Amino acid sequence: MLGLPYQREAQVTGRPALGARLPDLELPDHLGHPRRLSDLVGGDPTLLHFFRGWWCPKERQFFRRLVDLQDDAEVAYARFISVSVDPPEVQAALRAGLDARWTFLSDATRRYVEELDLAETTDDVHHPYLPTCLVLTPDLVVTATYNGYWYWGRPTMDELRRDFRELTRELRPDWEPPPS
Repeated sequence: MLGLPYQREAQVTGRPALGARLPDLELPDHLGHPRRLSDLVGGDPTLLHFFRGWWCPKERQFFRRLVDLQDDAEVAYARFISVSVDPPEVQAALRAGLDARWTFLSDATRRYVEELDLAETTDDVHHPYLPTCLVLTPDLVVTATYNGYWYWGRPTMDELRRDFRELTRELRPDWEPPPS
């Protein structure tokens, strides 16, 4: 365990909050393969992005910004994971159309929507996730949270860079180069 100021032992019960540890979600990816959140996170800072679905123009706009950031994230050892209620084949098409290279997880059965208290209650057609972005430590502790119900509540790419920088500084003992 890291001695970070926002780290707690409690697992999430209800909407994820700062310092809470997420359950280790198990969902199929965009290819239909079962995946576990902890395996996808590995040892890296991670953006966990719950989104409404392929049909939402706000989501597509936000995804375009994330695609612009993905090269930086890859070389900086940060990860993105996106979760929706869309079935894997729809997610695969969306992912390919965006040129996204990160993993999309499908919660088509809505297994975690209620458990995480992330139901979008104003959409009675799709019953999607409430758009939410969480920045996670490697042990699934929430270090930043963004409510994306309104588009302006989502993180800017500069805010994500800042969050990743702060978390990486805490995680990497070699953040400062050794003295010469």
